[in-house]
Amino acid sequence: VVSLYYPNVVVTGRERVPRSGPVLFVANHANSLIDPVIIGIATRRPIRFMAKAPLFDEPVLGPLMKALGMLPAYRGVDSRAQVAKNAETLAAAASQLARGEAVGIFPEGKSHDELKVDQVKTGAARMALQAHAMGAGDLSIVPVGINYQRKEQFR
Repeated sequence: VVSLYYPNVVVTGRERVPRSGPVLFVANHANSLIDPVIIGIATRRPIRFMAKAPLFDEPVLGPLMKALGMLPAYRGVDSRAQVAKNAETLAAAASQLARGEAVGIFPEGKSHDELKVDQVKTGAARMALQAHAMGAGDLSIVPVGINYQRKEQFR
């Protein structure tokens, strides 16, 4: 469906993205729910993304995200009381990386329309260090830059 809306996705550097093994995709976040799909299409491999925790409570979206193996990110702007749960989420993501899977994170912690990267949070670094300690010595960290010419325009 995303390919119908955005038929001309241009990917540069795809040949440098590992096709297997542990990979942490670290991306800017310009288009909310579409960015993970675009990255999955571009990389041609399944990726378990972190997503803001309130989305997991949505009646339709929540079960779908859980089924896809997405992980909840507990942001202070959503609930300060739940931020401590991020330790569990980061450990789960690190474990997936240690098993050779791909994980994606948007380290700004939000989606926005700015043409620059906002303040980056520490989750990606913490996850990578933990995965390495769990045995993911061959972990690759792939920075991803997503740019839309007209993201709101069909085709």
